[in-house]
Amino acid sequence: MKQESSKQHLFYIDLLRVFLTILVFYHHSAIAFGASGGWYYKSTELVSSNLQGLLSINMGIDQSYFMSLFFFISAFLMPGSYDRKGPALFIEDRIRRLLIPLLIYYFIINPLVVHWIYNSPYEVGFGPMWFVFTLLLFEMTYIFYRSLSNRIAIQWKLPKILPTLFFILFMGIWAFGVRLIFPTGKDLFGLQLGYYPLYIGMYFLGIIAYRNRWLDELRLRDGYIWLTILFLVVMPFFLFALKDCPDGNLINGGWNRFAAAYAMWEPIMCVGICYFLLAFSKRYFNYKSKLIGWLSKQSYSFYIIHPVVLVGCTFLVEMMPVSPFHRLVIELGIGIPLCFAAGYVFRKIMNLVKIPI
Repeated sequence: MKQESSKQHLFYIDLLRVFLTILVFYHHSAIAFGASGGWYYKSTELVSSNLQGLLSINMGIDQSYFMSLFFFISAFLMPGSYDRKGPALFIEDRIRRLLIPLLIYYFIINPLVVHWIYNSPYEVGFGPMWFVFTLLLFEMTYIFYRSLSNRIAIQWKLPKILPTLFFILFMGIWAFGVRLIFPTGKDLFGLQLGYYPLYIGMYFLGIIAYRNRWLDELRLRDGYIWLTILFLVVMPFFLFALKDCPDGNLINGGWNRFAAAYAMWEPIMCVGICYFLLAFSKRYFNYKSKLIGWLSKQSYSFYIIHPVVLVGCTFLVEMMPVSPFHRLVIELGIGIPLCFAAGYVFRKIMNLVKIPI
């Protein structure tokens, strides 16, 4: 029997894809104006130190869930695609949709962006396309698994309290261990391995969720409970745990209680926020919308092209005689719609050469 989710379109997934894509633009824009994190270009004038702190806290909350939710959604949609297309067509589709755009970015777009900013020599790089590279690795692993066994369905009901706590604890311990070697902020070939335990865990859960129809069982009431616990209990407790931290870099990794608190805090935030967003959007936005459908179609091309648009917008707003905070607001106001428009054009160009993005 086919999964229900493969028969009918889940419109709220489109909305979440659009939301997360916009969040990527906001995340990198905030970094460009002073929030913590790495990006191609930091503005010559940054927001105030207090606002930098607030934005950095916001970036930490975003980082705890938004890329993990991307991986969850990608994994949730992937098995049905594999089942419909079969291994040969699925691999061909991934080469066209993932590998070729990745190579275009690595060898063409990234060098052009770096040269534009710094007038530097040719410099290849993944940039934000590390996500696509990682997704390729995950999907190749899935293809290998399916080649060994047509399908071994893992019967796993939507986790209750104890299994959820076990997942959170396991993810936290795993992340803490990885960050002893690869602290967050340190990358290897453009990949921040300190965040990968949660990416792997959420990707795995996405496959399990599809096979066991978890999304059919989500309850918004539980989502509100999660949200209340996160922001009335978890966030205050986490900030209290860090109040005596002598150096903010300690949370990135190492054998210390601050790194341990951060490693445990992230999966709690991830599970709670992801559950809420999935339940909330399913309850209120699971209907067909031409606008959301159009935006969703451009979301991947938006993601690919957004560094070019964002850097250009940063250069533009730097010429405006306003404060850095207002420049950030203006950049978001003009950059996000422009990215969708540029993504539409880029997608059409790629489709002309049979690259379906």
